[in-house]
Amino acid sequence: MILATFLIAVLCGMGVGSGGLFVVYLTVFLSIEQLAAQGLNLYFFIFSTAAALIIHVKKQNLPIKRLLYLCSFGVSGCIFGAMLAQNISGDALRTVFALFLIISGTASLFSGRNFKKSLYK
Repeated sequence: MILATFLIAVLCGMGVGSGGLFVVYLTVFLSIEQLAAQGLNLYFFIFSTAAALIIHVKKQNLPIKRLLYLCSFGVSGCIFGAMLAQNISGDALRTVFALFLIISGTASLFSGRNFKKSLYK
């Protein structure tokens, strides 16, 4: 599990797949329940994001006003998502998560936008 987590962290650091890869690994290969896997993914995401955020803020790559704005919506979304996940079945949660990954991946693949450039403007 340590090697797989490390490899997924490296891929996420390069911008591949976000934490979705970790959830898929935990549910498919370790047979961890979806809700527990998503909780572990949040810990994974918090630490990897914190490390990246420290570096970007230190190098002044991110506008602080925009960062605070995005963080406020992120926290609100986390609270709403946690409450929603607690109140739906594991099968429904898996289906919603799979659809979200498929839709967001397809949108990213075919959009042609450079999201990195648009974030920093």
